Amino acid sequence: MNNNVQVGGESGPTLPSGYQLVAVADFSRNGHPDYLLYNPTTRQTLMWYLSGVTHVTGNHGPTLPSGWDVVATADFNGDGYPDLVLYKASTHQTVIWYMHNNVHVTGHYGPTLPAGWTLAGVADFNGDRKPDYLLFNPTTHQSEIWYLHGTTYTSSSYGPTIAPGYELIGAADLNADGEPDYVLYNSSTHQTAIWYMNNYVLLGSALGPTLADGWDLVAP
Repeated sequence: MNNNVQVGGESGPTLPSGYQLVAVADFSRNGHPDYLLYNPTTRQTLMWYLSGVTHVTGNHGPTLPSGWDVVATADFNGDGYPDLVLYKASTHQTVIWYMHNNVHVTGHYGPTLPAGWTLAGVADFNGDRKPDYLLFNPTTHQSEIWYLHGTTYTSSSYGPTIAPGYELIGAADLNADGEPDYVLYNSSTHQTAIWYMNNYVLLGSALGPTLADGWDLVAP
């Protein structure tokens, strides 16, 4: 991508049976994004190390406890390694698992989400160099940013209401202005869209590429 424009594309590796692609982050700290895979049946995580789009090798990560799913990655403790954000749907609880590459070092509970809301992404919206939670309510289409200090909730701001038919997929700085933007996806039309943000304020928007039939957008 160049902002909202697709400039090219290449096939990446085919995932092993039973695994889903849940996030993309540089777990090995070699400058190349890697795949974070998750098997909801065995609850096993797996890091696939990539060089560009080529699968080089892989390591098993931690097995999640029953009832929890991995929903995002970000470096919460500032050690340069992506950490895992886990979510328990029955209690709406989050927990941060601090990682050293594929090794689970320790963990700390994060804030509990309100009923009806999902964790759509994690990014630093207020520029304090701390990851924040991006929440989305699929019923009301409302977005909200929860500002965190480490794993502690400090305050929040409502963001824009998402357009009908679209879901809030994640956050990333698409226009290289240093501010995370909203990434939207319409599963009926396969259309993507980018909403350019300044913290919680919507500045503008642009349509991204339309995905081919049979494909879904899983990470920005």
